[in-house]
Amino acid sequence: MKSKPHRHQNRYEDVVRLIRSKKTFVLTTHVNPDGDGLGAQSALYVALKRMGRKVFVVNHDALPPRYTYLPFAKAYRQSDRIPSHDVCVVMDAGNFSRIREGVRREEFGILVNIDHHYSNNYYGDYNLVLPKAAATGEVVYRLIEKMGVKIDKAISESVYTSVVTDTGGFRNSNTTPDVLRLAAELMEKGADGAEVNKKIFSGITKEAMELNRLSLGNIRLHDKGQIGTMTLSLKELKKTGAVDDDTENLVNQIRKIDTVKIAAFLKERADGQYKLSLRSGDNKVNVANIARFFHGGGHTYAAGAILPGPLKSALQKVLKVCQQAIK
Repeated sequence: MKSKPHRHQNRYEDVVRLIRSKKTFVLTTHVNPDGDGLGAQSALYVALKRMGRKVFVVNHDALPPRYTYLPFAKAYRQSDRIPSHDVCVVMDAGNFSRIREGVRREEFGILVNIDHHYSNNYYGDYNLVLPKAAATGEVVYRLIEKMGVKIDKAISESVYTSVVTDTGGFRNSNTTPDVLRLAAELMEKGADGAEVNKKIFSGITKEAMELNRLSLGNIRLHDKGQIGTMTLSLKELKKTGAVDDDTENLVNQIRKIDTVKIAAFLKERADGQYKLSLRSGDNKVNVANIARFFHGGGHTYAAGAILPGPLKSALQKVLKVCQQAIK
């Protein structure tokens, strides 16, 4: 027997009907956008343009350099000013406030929420939230199929970007047979998997390499090596000459340690608060529960939150919750 959909969940057909009835769209994602949100935006941007729609791509933060190959790059705008539109599609944001601090519902027209986080609170007028999907890009891909738009290299490469980043290069526990079949399908339709992998995971600058060196020296192990932490101050980041995007995968360096069940990375932001990135090195530890303690969210294996400073206090709080999680 098929499970009943969430009472706020819409069918793909509902969203397709809405898209066909409207002309102007805004696409956005969460602050500090990652490969999943950006790839999903890019794929839907291309599809909507093919349908003759007017499309704006507007995010709070700049497009990270490693993703400038995505076909929507020239249309990308870093801004908090939302242009006039009929429909806003928010992708990969577990809750509405993830768009940016102080965001107001009144800024947007009809709101479509497309996501795959279990923690999503179904804030849209329309909701396509599929927690079993490996990435938001996967949900967007199925939507584009329903829209009747041909899947070409631009769309398939955008969706591949979503899937490869949110599975950690097909290494995380959400790398299912279905995900691998999807990746193969995307490559058959034009995605250059090897080239995308290279752009995302390789070719770092000398500044980024210096950041890696410094950050590795900041790793500390706790509770017999079960918890690994890394910290990075704004001063340290500026000292290396690296950019903020270069910090994206640092938390995974901690997870590589064979004893680590929980990896926690605390990075200072320009406003003095700290961004917490969490990764599970053991599938039995749900780091999303840790993030929710700090009003954040995410997945079993990858989650995050924002904490107030100072660093010593923030780190102590994170360690306490992590220690409870491994008991």
